[in-house]
Amino acid sequence: MFNKNRNRKDFIFLFLKAVFMGTANKLPGISGGLVALITGFYHEMIESLKTLNLKSFVMILRGDLKEFNAKHNGFFILTILFGIIVSYFSTSKILDYFFKQSELNVWSIFYGMIIASLMILIKNNKNWDFKTLMFLISGFSIGLLLSISNPTDENQNLVFVFFCGFISICGMIVPGISGSFLLILLGNYKLLLIDSVNALYETLYNFINLNSSFQHDLNLLQILIVFTLGSLVGLIFLSKLLSVLIKKYNEIINQLIIGFVTGSLLIVWPWKMITNNLNLNKSSINKSIFSNDFLKYLPDFTETSTYIAILWIIIGLFIVLFLEKNVRRTKNIWTSRKKH
Repeated sequence: MFNKNRNRKDFIFLFLKAVFMGTANKLPGISGGLVALITGFYHEMIESLKTLNLKSFVMILRGDLKEFNAKHNGFFILTILFGIIVSYFSTSKILDYFFKQSELNVWSIFYGMIIASLMILIKNNKNWDFKTLMFLISGFSIGLLLSISNPTDENQNLVFVFFCGFISICGMIVPGISGSFLLILLGNYKLLLIDSVNALYETLYNFINLNSSFQHDLNLLQILIVFTLGSLVGLIFLSKLLSVLIKKYNEIINQLIIGFVTGSLLIVWPWKMITNNLNLNKSSINKSIFSNDFLKYLPDFTETSTYIAILWIIIGLFIVLFLEKNVRRTKNIWTSRKKH
């Protein structure tokens, strides 16, 4: 079931894929689970995560990594989690920089990646009949409904924050569902993925500099801890549930995902304009991500920027198709080795 023959190079590539997955999950309309699927470690991730329980965390706390690895494909899980954590605390600033340089081009490359992911999912769907059409329409309707929904107000209630963590992890577990966009709809994207992370940065900075003036951030740190606990519980529970569903209803789930991703394409349409009165001092990425007040429009083909954006869409598309091709080739090599 698990690949026990990974070397150091394999784990480095796995870590980079996990960073990419975590980064994708922070962007509305892009699913970390979809990245895991097209880069070839999704099914192993689900099968590994479903083995986790309370004893697993006791092993980690005891530092008994050998036993953890033997029982739970532990090194694989820890590499994935470490990559997600690194992406969670590092990629916001990197993405903020690129969004400030050219928001249109960044959304264009993301759009191309999602189109390529859709192409891969459609190619892998074996059956095309009336039942398939019904599931595609169902998934599309849910995706479209979420795309045009308006976010609720921010809520700092800890029970609700725990629920947000539980729900947002769907983006890691269910390919096609964007965890960050679910947080937008719940009204807590900025609170949980921006403000609380910044509070942790400030606390660590003050601690390193022996500065005790961070009491005002303790509430945000508490919120971040509860959100993390909710995410861990969701990760374990949903991976067990999804593992069962994939084995029993794999084709149905894939068809629902195809419809859902298609319906959600409106979220990441590159050509959009902010229509609400946001504070102009906020960064571009913040304005784009935690607001759903966009005016989508068709590109102006008399402008050079339109053709540059289209080029980035093509680049994003080919990046994903290239990765998928190499993952498939690696799988074929691995299968041939096992036969011999």
